[in-house]
Amino acid sequence: MHKNTMGLIFSENPDTGLGELTSCRSLAAVPVGGRYRLIDFALSNMVNSGITNVGITTPHRYKSLLDHLGTGKDWDMDRKKDGLFLLPADEMREDANGVLGGVDILYNVMSYLKRSKQRYAIVSDCNTICNLTFDDALRAHADNDAEITMLYTQEPERLLPREVRTKIFLTVGQDDIIEDMQVHPSVQKSVNTYMNMFIIGREQLITLVEDCVAHGRHKLTKDLLMGAVNRGRVYGYRFDGYRKKINNTQSFYEFNLDLLRKEVREELFGTQTDNRIYTKTKDSNPTRYGAESRAVNSFIADGCTIEGSVSNSVLFRGVHVGKGTVVENSVIMQDSDIMENCAVTNCIFDKEVILRSGKRLIGQDTFPLVVGKQTIV
Repeated sequence: MHKNTMGLIFSENPDTGLGELTSCRSLAAVPVGGRYRLIDFALSNMVNSGITNVGITTPHRYKSLLDHLGTGKDWDMDRKKDGLFLLPADEMREDANGVLGGVDILYNVMSYLKRSKQRYAIVSDCNTICNLTFDDALRAHADNDAEITMLYTQEPERLLPREVRTKIFLTVGQDDIIEDMQVHPSVQKSVNTYMNMFIIGREQLITLVEDCVAHGRHKLTKDLLMGAVNRGRVYGYRFDGYRKKINNTQSFYEFNLDLLRKEVREELFGTQTDNRIYTKTKDSNPTRYGAESRAVNSFIADGCTIEGSVSNSVLFRGVHVGKGTVVENSVIMQDSDIMENCAVTNCIFDKEVILRSGKRLIGQDTFPLVVGKQTIV
């Protein structure tokens, strides 16, 4: 069935705000986990499901994303037939508030949808971190003769009010039929949260998008999906593995530190799954540790130089930590230089940040301090 399925990934999400981290790049290109980008997880999930035709929408700020994806070779997507397609918008159809809605983005890539030959389409946001294959969900979609199948997960406990307002909740009834859908509500009425992934017939998607555009409806969730839920032919498919949606700076910070837990690493990258998360390959020297260095419970990429102390942190390629410096509970991106006798706690450094000797930067675990790309402090 996967050979009869195409994939479509949004590289942006208007409901997501990562501040400095997305000021110079698309959401899909945000670096995570020492060597990956957000797009790697959604794209790898499709590749591991045997899908060979994947389109990625690129409305703006896509230079970094294009550099990362290239021809798709690292994902085995540089093919003569189908492959990886980067889809800039033909025209900007924005709503009254100047926001490009999901329906409009799909309408802008309509020529790609129409020339594709597959029967089914999987539509996904780029910022949901998980490791899954779509085989079982596709079978359930076909067996149920569903109009749409929405992937969801169950929250382990009731959420805080501020978290409730960032999620989409599904009421799933008998036979997995979705009976109701709440988009960013003020009150939580369900433990089922939508994963921003759905399966639909390709021709059905084209019809629904064109109908929404004709009636001035712009939102993918509130207009296209909720309209289908009200018609009663939308089914749910529950995913029970690790999942993290990166929709703000705090969730970005939490996910990176989640990788310090062995069970999370094993589920995403290791022994609990045969499915790899692919990324752009870069060859670099091993990390060098100085005589007085100390590294505890940290995720440290290749090419770093550690002369000070690092604990409970994620360091990307090429990071330098000087003598007498202490880095704790922080995420330090590629080629940043933290000089001697510094203290860095609960911080996020974008690429190529320079922190001069003797400086102290202290954030909070519930509100990490973010330093923008190429900043000198």
